[in-house]
Amino acid sequence: MTLHLAVSLAGSGYHPAAWQVSPLPAKPSAAAIQAMARTAERGRLDAILLGVPVEGAPVSENGRVNTMQLDPLPLLGSLIGVTQQIGVGAAWTVDYTEPYNVARVFATLDHLSYGRTAWIVRMFETDALAPRIGRASGLDDLAAYCARAAEFVDVVKELWDSWEDEAFALDKESGMFVDPERVHPIHHVGRSFAVRGPLNVPRPPQGYPVLVQSDPATVIGRRLAAATADVVLTSSPSLPQAEARYQELHALAEEAGRLAHDLRILANMVFVLGETESVAQRRAAELDALVPPDAATPRFVGTPGQFAALMVTLHEQHICDGFNLLPAVLPHDLDLLVDAVLPLLQRHGAFRSEYAGNTLREHLGLSRPRSQYATGMVERTRP
Repeated sequence: MTLHLAVSLAGSGYHPAAWQVSPLPAKPSAAAIQAMARTAERGRLDAILLGVPVEGAPVSENGRVNTMQLDPLPLLGSLIGVTQQIGVGAAWTVDYTEPYNVARVFATLDHLSYGRTAWIVRMFETDALAPRIGRASGLDDLAAYCARAAEFVDVVKELWDSWEDEAFALDKESGMFVDPERVHPIHHVGRSFAVRGPLNVPRPPQGYPVLVQSDPATVIGRRLAAATADVVLTSSPSLPQAEARYQELHALAEEAGRLAHDLRILANMVFVLGETESVAQRRAAELDALVPPDAATPRFVGTPGQFAALMVTLHEQHICDGFNLLPAVLPHDLDLLVDAVLPLLQRHGAFRSEYAGNTLREHLGLSRPRSQYATGMVERTRP
């Protein structure tokens, strides 16, 4: 099996001092991020991910660290039109929002991209979000929080399924645009949500956009991720911990009635590259000198050859199915990734040279889910 590779794009890069050395405009630039998206697609990466939370990301209290992030949803929309095949994913939290809104927006984006989108399902953020929007925190009862989050994802999927794939009649002679027998109210009644449906957007081209989650810190959170996500992004401080997490997530997926192959586990990897090891080390040291000592993240520092070898080794040792790559400085480290690292992986047979499919699910080797309403309306009632 070849590697699966996504790249996360944010600001000037994932080193907190990136903005001080990057040639990118300090202010938001659609042209700059669109150019980087085209670079990522030229490298045949699986996906571009926007709004991914990274463990240990610094919070600037002295104004020295750039923590500005554009809203990922409109940013995703701006990338659809300048790319053709690469997947594009954006984060939207399940906290303080409604399943109908999420289902409608991502169904629309999946149609506009012809099946290339991912929903990065942000969770466990109420403590951070609550004071910004004037709401109370919802993490006092973790079990209740996870139950609500699981129901939220269930409702979104039911709404995506409320249109069968064959719902469009498009019969001009009879004047029937949609077959009403193939568009279903979902009649969801649960602990947290009561939603009738149906959605007013047809079923997404992928059936469901790919669901991505970051690896939760708790077992109950990991059980939720393993049961609902297509892709889990992990951050482990050591190889033994990464291997244990890989095995745990697959075991939890099987406990939830899924096949282990239904889940892709990508390891987050911040990287600083250089033509030689000394150049890479010098770059990393110069970046670290620009920020407080506790602001620098743990990361890979080395040559393209060393980085390619490390990724192949970790994949072969079943540490992960691939990587979510976090360039330290944009666009420099992204350019080196595409022009120097990926050709080495392709020569090794560890990564694609061309896209074999058109949708993000096809890039990731994930099956297209069948609508749960394809054989008639299923009423969902939860105690």
